[in-house]
Amino acid sequence: GMNMFISTGINDSPVITGVAALQMVNAAFHAAKFDVNGNIAPAGAGENALGLFIATTPETVNAGEEVTVQIKDIGLWVTGDAVAAGDELTSNENGAAVPAGQGDYVTAIALEAAPAAGQVIKVQIVKSGIRP
Repeated sequence: GMNMFISTGINDSPVITGVAALQMVNAAFHAAKFDVNGNIAPAGAGENALGLFIATTPETVNAGEEVTVQIKDIGLWVTGDAVAAGDELTSNENGAAVPAGQGDYVTAIALEAAPAAGQVIKVQIVKSGIRP
């Protein structure tokens, strides 16, 4: 039969690269998702995020340009509200971290607290599905 394996190695990189679905401004530290075409877009409220746009994401990314998303391990996520250490986090409508509610996808666990929106905090990316 046909060999479908590219190699015997496992890619253990914490990041992937993809194509920006649309122009994004200040996407760094915000949640990312795949769109219906498999391109990368900002995650919306409670959505199933792929991970977080890395710190070195350019201030403006144009549609069709390459972007890098951290998909596992400890990352940095900007808050959209006050967050306590240990909170299960989801994305708000702007891709910022907020405590997850019922029916939201849990993307990460807060590793430190933030008193308000606009703080960049360390999080453990977990992608543990929908919060019951």
